[in-house]
Amino acid sequence: MALFWGYFSRFSSLASSLIIMPFALVAFTEAEFSLWMVFVAFYALIVVFDFGLSTTFSRQINYVLCGAQSLNKVGVCEHTDKNSINYLLFSKIINSAKFVFFFIAIITVVILVAAYFFFLNPIAAKSDLDISLVWLLYSLAIIINIFCLLYNALFFGTNNVASIYKVTSFSNLIFFAFAITLIIYDYTLMAIAIARLLSAIIYYVSANYEINKLKMLHGYVKTRWQDTKSTLILLLPNAGRIGVVSLGNFMLTKLSILIVAYYFTASESASYSLALNLFTILSSVSLLYMTVVTPILNRAIQDADFSLVKKLQFKVRLVCLITCLLGSVSVLVIVPELLKLIDSKTSLPSIYVLVLFSLMVFLDVNRQLSMNLIAATNHIPFYKAIVFSGGVSLLLIIVVLELGYLSLLTPVIVALCVQTIFNNWYWTLMERNILVKKGM
Repeated sequence: MALFWGYFSRFSSLASSLIIMPFALVAFTEAEFSLWMVFVAFYALIVVFDFGLSTTFSRQINYVLCGAQSLNKVGVCEHTDKNSINYLLFSKIINSAKFVFFFIAIITVVILVAAYFFFLNPIAAKSDLDISLVWLLYSLAIIINIFCLLYNALFFGTNNVASIYKVTSFSNLIFFAFAITLIIYDYTLMAIAIARLLSAIIYYVSANYEINKLKMLHGYVKTRWQDTKSTLILLLPNAGRIGVVSLGNFMLTKLSILIVAYYFTASESASYSLALNLFTILSSVSLLYMTVVTPILNRAIQDADFSLVKKLQFKVRLVCLITCLLGSVSVLVIVPELLKLIDSKTSLPSIYVLVLFSLMVFLDVNRQLSMNLIAATNHIPFYKAIVFSGGVSLLLIIVVLELGYLSLLTPVIVALCVQTIFNNWYWTLMERNILVKKGM
């Protein structure tokens, strides 16, 4: 059931982008479409602002509900008692999560305000667009989703994966239903902002309903600030490392949209953004099976069931990589014809750019599969390499563009080369070494 709802959730997410996109491609000017893609890039900051915390909190909740009696900064607790759940420890994790996500929401407000005045407004002014109200509504949606990261940790931590995907599906359906309706009535960017806000509110309400219905907070009690503080000290180091990885991934993907928007025309920027958005969706869909299986993987590692870990990882890699390959072929062959069919104002970039995007996403999916297994052992050794690669990629892209190589191939080639030098092979090798070392 979890797998069904997981795929339906990704399908609805895919639909909320791909079904809206034809309407937007017809109704939006190239400047509006380019701005929408920049909005999408900022929406992806939710993952960055999470900073790996929801993943860390959910993993620790997994451990506690499996019987772990204490938390470790690195590795898993060897003292377990499946017949005696430590609800006090469970409560400390929940209270720590509440504090952290409230703090992140405040920081997010400051960043979104600064982004409007120093980046978005000047870009919109070039095309004589007023996006002040649009950005306000869109920002409110981002803030609500930041708060809801706590629910993600709780759903995955208590292994109620099907429920969170049901909530996500409903929220996605609300988003694209309202977005399409308002785009038809010529609200363009305002349609996206209103739909995002309504979707976020629905997500918040539905998640609370599911949490109460399934009694996910059974055994939860409020704890002292001192207890919350000591729990944060244990959890934040690895959470920060995962967050650095999220930041690195964001720099490698979404920030290139901002660079392209600055250096290229609105038409070229819209074309690049469309391709990047399609391949980002493909990456997300490809990794869905990994996301669904991760709570089971965490439990298998906590229980030291290494034969199950090996079996799960092999199956996950097979499913995810095949999905990625099939999706890439679809983008290369089917999507260009669909754009012609709807008479889109925005087209995809050249076939060379699309092929390089396909290769980059395939290697990225394989790398994330390896890093997910490594992270499941509560070790995050890859954070420095990922953020370093992201920073180097951005710097090199800007340098190459400044040298006059103004081609949409530039950001893709640079990112692909930087990742292939180290990350695209090293972490898969480390995954293999872990499996061998554990006798898997």
